[in-house]
Amino acid sequence: MKAKDWYSWINLMPPKPDDFHVTGEIYVANPGVKAVLCTREPQGINPEILLLDLHLIQEPGMWPQVMTWTQAKYDKVLSPKSPRYRQADIFFNNEPIAQINVEEIH
Repeated sequence: MKAKDWYSWINLMPPKPDDFHVTGEIYVANPGVKAVLCTREPQGINPEILLLDLHLIQEPGMWPQVMTWTQAKYDKVLSPKSPRYRQADIFFNNEPIAQINVEEIH
């Protein structure tokens, strides 16, 4: 699994609510493969570390068999009771592939 350019941030700028984002690039077998990030179940014991699973989904149809980079993205609107994430860990097939520090945007 090749992955690059991981970045994560919390947007704390007014107006509320705050929002949280994770992005990265995944090297896939064809342009019809979509990369989806979902929350991992169960989450870990540290609420400041968000655990995400990467899923690769092949869209139907005929696609050229050419390796290409595709974007993986996770977005979440935070409630006042949401944890203040400091780190996001990405897993693929139960193996860690990225550990990202979260930047706060004020």
